Amino acid sequence: MTPFPFSKSPASILPQSPPYYVSNFGYWDGESSYQTAGLRFVSEFAKGCQLAPQTKILEVGSGLGGSLVYWKKKFHPKLLSAINLPGEQSEFAEQLFASNHVAVEPFLKGSWEVMESLPNVSYDYVFSLDASYHFQNLPAFYRESYRVLKPGGRFVFTHFQVKENKYKNYWWLYLPFLIPKGNLKQTTETISDLEGAGFKKIQILDWTKPVLQGFTNDSKNLPSSLKTFAKILDWFVNHLGLTYQYYVFEK
Repeated sequence: MTPFPFSKSPASILPQSPPYYVSNFGYWDGESSYQTAGLRFVSEFAKGCQLAPQTKILEVGSGLGGSLVYWKKKFHPKLLSAINLPGEQSEFAEQLFASNHVAVEPFLKGSWEVMESLPNVSYDYVFSLDASYHFQNLPAFYRESYRVLKPGGRFVFTHFQVKENKYKNYWWLYLPFLIPKGNLKQTTETISDLEGAGFKKIQILDWTKPVLQGFTNDSKNLPSSLKTFAKILDWFVNHLGLTYQYYVFEK
């Protein structure tokens, strides 16, 4: 449901904090512009899972690449790897990595399924920011994330959920936002899928208010296309039981 799932346009349309170009919804608690809220999202994402320095990180759906640059400069990981669809965002990200001397190895271009080429038990963290709800076959993605993580490694991601089962009947309204029918679930169902893959729950936070509602409340300062998108998003939250959750699970 991100407004720019494949385009590099957020780099110019949204106020950014170079070199940390991002395309998330922003984390708006105490923030008043996307320039700080977008970066705050990446910071809260790392804080919530207790991201440690000198670790190995895989980001699946790395977008513009700004989150990887942020983690490199703030946490000095041993290894950064990424997966992203080929196209404008990946091209932008490669240029961003090169200009900031950030090594991302490997940087795989494709859908999440290219994870199959990565070795077992090789990462301390698997991250997916505003991406996994677009993926086909989420249970398989969860199993692959489990496979590549080391024992004690953490799988951290954000996800759209619905409050009640009845709201799944409106799955077709989500198709324009590239969210497949099977991905519209309640939080309890997602937890069950993750535990079925072998994970244990560490933390779940409801980010609907600081993220989605913050984004829609600030839409008056955004371009007209995003104002329209924000109104639609707000309607989904208020009438279709849409929530936005932050998950931390451990192998």
